[in-house]
Amino acid sequence: MKSAKSSDSRLKNILKKLYFVPNATLNTAAAANMKRFARLLAGQASPVVLNIGSGSRFLGGSHLAAGAARRINLDIARLAAVDVVGDAQRLPFADEVFAGVVCQAVLEHVPRPQQVVGEMLRVLRRGGIVYVEVPFLQGYHPTPGDFLRFTRDGLELLLNDFSRLDSGVCTGPASTASWVAREFLSGILCGFSGNRAIRRVTVFLAGWLTFPLKYLDLIFARRRSASHIASGVYFLGAKK
Repeated sequence: MKSAKSSDSRLKNILKKLYFVPNATLNTAAAANMKRFARLLAGQASPVVLNIGSGSRFLGGSHLAAGAARRINLDIARLAAVDVVGDAQRLPFADEVFAGVVCQAVLEHVPRPQQVVGEMLRVLRRGGIVYVEVPFLQGYHPTPGDFLRFTRDGLELLLNDFSRLDSGVCTGPASTASWVAREFLSGILCGFSGNRAIRRVTVFLAGWLTFPLKYLDLIFARRRSASHIASGVYFLGAKK
């Protein structure tokens, strides 16, 4: 009996490792933007950067590390890479302590993004650098909640207390097409069922069939009208 249970457990572990769905989006801007972010911090002595909602990955983070900035990762969940567990809407830090703040794919998950932006402003030093990425056209992804989407203009308005250095598309129109195609095909295959087990199978199949679409963003993400149907947008700014 124990042998059968052990075999079942091993099989489940193998299946978990084999279950991998490719990301539907391709971020074509984060690496270059983080290089620029690091250069802007280079003139400051021992800069400390706050990474809000760090999760388990940081796009472009290697470029920031190369710039010798110290990074503090904050997230609402206690994950391996997280240094401080806390709420972005009420940051557990004193005023004007950070040289830079990074916030990637977070503001859609908080009910009061204006409050998070106010906290960023509070903890940044004068002249401190802020970098934000948010979704525009993306599917529902509650981790733990999913509340908002932002156009490029909307993101600039949200961050208008900062001086804008740059803004644009980070995940382009091909990523939008890839995500929508994956969700639609998966929905068709399962009849838009709410059954999680069936959805896992259809998302796996649809994800592998549709993810190559995102690589067209290598061509189109920087085109002038790409922001009209971009998957995500960014803002780079400084505290006034």
